[in-house]
Formats: sequence, C-alpha cells, structure tokens
Amino acid sequence: MFLGSKAVCNQFRNSGFCSYGTSCKFPHEGNSRDQVKYRSGRKFFAKYPSFAYDKGRGVAEEFYRMCDFFKWGRQDEERDIARQAFKDAMVIRFNSLYGTDVADLGNWHKLCVAVCIDPLPATIPGCKEKIKDVHVNLVDLVDNSVQDVELFTCLDELREYTIETGKFFPKESAYAGGVLKFLLREIL
Repeated sequence: MFLGSKAVCNQFRNSGFCSYGTSCKFPHEGNSRDQVKYRSGRKFFAKYPSFAYDKGRGVAEEFYRMCDFFKWGRQDEERDIARQAFKDAMVIRFNSLYGTDVADLGNWHKLCVAVCIDPLPATIPGCKEKIKDVHVNLVDLVDNSVQDVELFTCLDELREYTIETGKFFPKESAYAGGVLKFLLREIL
C-alpha cells in the first residue's frame, strides 16, 4: 500500500455493510456483499465438480438444475444428502452476512438495511419491532442473483411465492438461530 492511500473499510469488505455508512473514514469499494454471496454458493457447488455452477442464476434454481443434471429423483438418497448440505450452506451464508449475535446492534442494522427499513431504529428492541412485520423470502435474501429483494405485504403472499418458486429456507437447520430466527415464518 502506498502512503496516503486509504485501506478499504474492513466491515464493508467482509460483509458488504458498514455501520458508519457514508460517514465512514474508509472507502467502500466494489460490491463485497455479492462477493461473499458468490463465494458461499461456489463453495457448496464445488462439492459437485462435474456440475457447472452458474453464479448468474439463483442458488435455488441452480440446486434444482443440479438435481436434474445428476438425474436425482425426489426419493434419491443422494438428493437428500445434497439438499441438507445446501440448506446448511444457506444458513451459514445468512449468518455470515447478517450475524448471529442478537445482542449486537450492528447485526440488526445489517438486517434492517437488507429489508429496506429506514430510518434505522436506534435500539435492538426497535429493530425487532420493525423486523416482526417483514415478510421476505430468505432464500432470495441470501441469493447472489437477486438484486432487489421483494418484500411481501402479508404472510399469505410470502407463502404463495415460496410454494410457487420452491424457495424454502431451512428453519430446522442446526445452524439456525441468532437474528435469523426473527425472520423465519411458518410457510406450510
């Protein structure tokens, strides 16, 4: 690094979010959030080297395309194993993007920013109050191909979209918890 140049903000580089926003003294270069998302998807699909993962497509779409590629039926044990690993990868991705520490206001702010809550509540209880009324598909929220995540006005709309697209987020995953549990909704 040359003298006089500024290092890129660590928060932004690692998560695509900075709690200081535009007042941060470090530059926010590139779209780090997309890079984190791509690395997470690539890591899961790398376990299947004969399948050509397309980072430009949605992760759920790519998972189903991979099942077709390997000709896995709904009852195939290989599909079940891959599906569980895929679910775990989505939860790990969510946690890496939005955090797991429910006592960290920064994690809550990352989540609020992702679901377009503005202005940001100043407290964790304020964030929880706003988040409880948010209906968003969590697969879309962690997906590398979805730029603007759709927010639904009610649970029924979210349920219809989730069933229609097959984008179910794994609420039963061992990695679930933290701020994630505040966005989980009962779909079926």
